[in-house]
Amino acid sequence: MTANPYRLLSALSVAAFFATWYVITAAHLAPANLLPSMGEVWAAFVDVLHNGYRETTLWEDIGATLGRCLAGFLLAAVTAVPLGLWMGRSRVLAAFVDYIIQFMRPLPPLSYLILLILWLGTGDTSKVALLFLAAFPTIAMAAMAGVRGVSHLRIQAALACGATQSQVFRHVVLPSCLPMVMTGLRISLAGTFSTVVAAELMAASNGLGWLVFSASQFLRTDLVMMGILILGVFGMALSRGLLSFDLWLVHWRGKD
Repeated sequence: MTANPYRLLSALSVAAFFATWYVITAAHLAPANLLPSMGEVWAAFVDVLHNGYRETTLWEDIGATLGRCLAGFLLAAVTAVPLGLWMGRSRVLAAFVDYIIQFMRPLPPLSYLILLILWLGTGDTSKVALLFLAAFPTIAMAAMAGVRGVSHLRIQAALACGATQSQVFRHVVLPSCLPMVMTGLRISLAGTFSTVVAAELMAASNGLGWLVFSASQFLRTDLVMMGILILGVFGMALSRGLLSFDLWLVHWRGKD
């Protein structure tokens, strides 16, 4: 069995990153208080894993960040996908809500975090609402674009064969637009994960973003690096998980 050369290349790039990090710290090319060694970061990870950080365990911080991210993302998905599909089918509805979504889409989500905190408090409700608002426009527009991109020839062929409008939607429109919907979900999930970390930097008492920000205030760069690495690992895991679901669900992608 031969190894995938692209996987080997990816592994090589990761190895090169850690090798460069090791050389810089071992040769003292950067101050230790600015760039800790891998050993110091590992020691910080073991310490936080066993003893926690400021009365929170590492698993509580991970669970808080992932819980907020997934809650906001899933809430946006179950509302924005149906709305986007409906907008793609109804020009009237699209005209009614298009300007609102177009207004929301370019706004930096953190720009209205303060308002959400004033309205909903500093707890998880305001953060989940922020993540919902951050994910909603991208998902809705992707779903609408997917419906608008369905070939009219396919729809006409189905109608000519006696299919009803509901059958056309279930068996022609929905399968044809799913690739675009899943692409929108994947883009939105990445943005949601970035937003939850930024939200925790501003107003939180737990979570990985809070851990990184809190550690930076005490110049604990070992904890900052540890938090960044953990965030990267879980961000990649979420992306890979949704990609695997995409490949399973839209198994006909690129075959038509």
